[in-house]
Amino acid sequence: CSSSGEGQSCGGASVSYLLCSPPLPAGKKRKKTRGDHFKLRFRKNFQALLEEQNLSVSDGPNYVTACAPPSKLPQRHFCAVCGFPSSYTCVSCGARYCCVRCLGTHHETRCLKWTL
Repeated sequence: CSSSGEGQSCGGASVSYLLCSPPLPAGKKRKKTRGDHFKLRFRKNFQALLEEQNLSVSDGPNYVTACAPPSKLPQRHFCAVCGFPSSYTCVSCGARYCCVRCLGTHHETRCLKWTL
């Protein structure tokens, strides 16, 4: 095998930097094995990862134990039609809306007053 500026050549066939093997017959490809194969074959689902996290001892918060205290601010209300902050509620069903246009859409399509 001999080294050149771009890579190595073995038996007249050019190959990558670290591979040096005899040329294969035409039509046959070398099987590539990668480390990702084992990652895909032995991958864990989300539940298995959470259980593994619970088994390992850690001092700080993790995905399962992390939590925040309740907010000191009042709860925010959003429009049931468009998602913007809302100031009004439907008299019939109590759903929230932000403007007359959303109220019209709510009454036409979503109001629970007409649902049995």
